[in-house]
Amino acid sequence: MELINISNKPAQCAAKLISNDERKNIGLQSISNLQTITEIAASQNVSRKFVYQQKNKICSAADAAFAEHETCAGEQVLFWLPVTKSWLHQFIIVLIFDCRATFRCVIKAAMSLLDYVISIGTIFNVMKSVSVDFQNIHEKEDLSSVKLGTNDKTFHHNDPVLTGVDVTSLYCYLLSQESRRDGDTWGIKLLELKDKGYDPDRIFADDGDGLRAGHKIVFPETPCDENVFHAIKLMKEMCRYFRNRFKSAITYRKDQEQKMLKAKERGNTQKYSRILGMSRQYEFSMQNLSETITTLVCLMEHDVLNKAGPNTANRYELYNFILDELLQLSKIHPHRIHSVWTTLKNQKHLLLAFTGVLNDKFEAIAERFSTSVENIWKVCEPQRCNYGGSKYAIRSIPLQLLFKDDFDLVENLVIEAMNTTERTSSMVENFHSHLKMYFFLRKTTLGNDYLDVLRFYINHTTFMRSENPDRVGKTPAEILTGKKHPHWLEMLGYNRFKQAA
Repeated sequence: MELINISNKPAQCAAKLISNDERKNIGLQSISNLQTITEIAASQNVSRKFVYQQKNKICSAADAAFAEHETCAGEQVLFWLPVTKSWLHQFIIVLIFDCRATFRCVIKAAMSLLDYVISIGTIFNVMKSVSVDFQNIHEKEDLSSVKLGTNDKTFHHNDPVLTGVDVTSLYCYLLSQESRRDGDTWGIKLLELKDKGYDPDRIFADDGDGLRAGHKIVFPETPCDENVFHAIKLMKEMCRYFRNRFKSAITYRKDQEQKMLKAKERGNTQKYSRILGMSRQYEFSMQNLSETITTLVCLMEHDVLNKAGPNTANRYELYNFILDELLQLSKIHPHRIHSVWTTLKNQKHLLLAFTGVLNDKFEAIAERFSTSVENIWKVCEPQRCNYGGSKYAIRSIPLQLLFKDDFDLVENLVIEAMNTTERTSSMVENFHSHLKMYFFLRKTTLGNDYLDVLRFYINHTTFMRSENPDRVGKTPAEILTGKKHPHWLEMLGYNRFKQAA
């Protein structure tokens, strides 16, 4: 029996042991035409079929390279993006928060740009997986730097969402959905904040009973000033109501005049003469009422509750004058006016609390320049005029003669004192409008896991523009702590894509 010599026969699994670099060399040798396919297969101890496979890969890669060149002719390729599972997770998170996209919008974006299908379950799992990281970061936050806080609440599907924002940095230190907004709920949340070092010098809030009850329990010695925004809004709504009543009275009087003209043609004016006289009298009364209320609202907004204005004593005197006028008007027309008068009367000292803060700062300035605090208040009044305008020039000339070379320095200190004194919780109101864009994406209950993610994102995202130039290019967390931090995606453990240098 003839024996078969199998010593030179290629091993059955030899090709599987060849590395990628060796495969590439085999493919390059096959297209160089220096050796035949048979010779290459014998030297590498592989089959001819395996060599042809490597040759086809090399040829396909070359064809693809030249095809790419033709496709991109006239258009430069900026960079290549390696799409990994981690990158897809970042893609989902960025679309949801930076672009405020819904889950289905994320699915459409992935299909349109990446030709890749992402399920709603995957998006949900990605968002759920990062919520734990946000909670860990929030547990370590230090709120001792918050000196001016604004607390309020908003609603989503009739469920209250308690909010709190630092005035200086716009850092959100509270964002929690609760079933109630009573004093106990607010007290528990404020105690949790207190454990993180939250102890502001002043707090601004509306007249919500639950909020103020919780604040009184946790921070009995910390002033909780009334939000000027709500008082002005209430008065403007009253002003608009009576302005509309005046317009309606004009329309009614014109209708009666038209009916009177038609009655004169028929010779029967007795029926409409009395009604026309009453309509003119009603129009006159509505005009006086509307104009008086408009004047009082302007006085309250621009003279009493404006930071640039008269001293504390004059503000209180003007405030009392407005209350007396509203009380007299409420006797003529109690609807709306009496409720506004009651609110303003009860909140007088809370609304004007900021003038006491300004007065303390102005006293320090007056002591520095050996002058009276009344003179510093006089420097404060022209600040509501257009800088460089004729009104500002006329009012500032006597002050320049009084302070001489120190006028510019005194004025700068007064402006700085005004800028660092708050009178409203407009920061938290603006924050609510920002939240609505994210709440809109959730048609059901939000859940505090999602709110933790949202709060982290808002606090660690840079301001692209701001009226305060010191905030531009910084995040609320950086402004609050004075320390730099990595990008918010990197803080979650992701490696961000960066172009090659």
